[in-house]
Amino acid sequence: MKKILAFAGSTSSTSINKKLAAFAAENLENTSFDVIDLRDFEMPIYSIDEEENGFPEQAKRFTSLLDNYDGFILSLAEHNGSYAAAFKNIYDWSSRIEATVFRDKPLLLLATSPGSMGGEICFGSWS
Repeated sequence: MKKILAFAGSTSSTSINKKLAAFAAENLENTSFDVIDLRDFEMPIYSIDEEENGFPEQAKRFTSLLDNYDGFILSLAEHNGSYAAAFKNIYDWSSRIEATVFRDKPLLLLATSPGSMGGEICFGSWS
C-alpha cells in the first residue's frame, strides 16, 4: 500500500490549504496518509549565516520525514502574490540538507485562496 504525506504550505491554524490537502488525501484509494502541520517545524529563517551554525533540528526532522513516504500532497497558501514565507523557509532548509527535497517522488501540488486569483500566482515559480 502506498503512503502519502499531505500538508499545507502555511502555518495558519485555520488553513484552508491544509483542509484541501487532507481532503485530497482522504479521497485516494488504497493509500494510507498522514497530514502534518508546518507549525510543528519551527526554525530560524534560512540564511548562510544560520547554516554555518548547523542545520536546525526541526529542519532535519522534516527532511528525514520525507524519506518515509511514496508521494506528497502539498497545497500552497497564497500570500501577497506568492507562496507563504513559512513554506519557502522550510523548503530552503530542506534543500540544503537534501538537494532533491521531494526525492523525485510524485507530488500533487494544489493551491486555494479566497482571493480573486485563487492559487494562480503560487504556480508561477514551479513551472
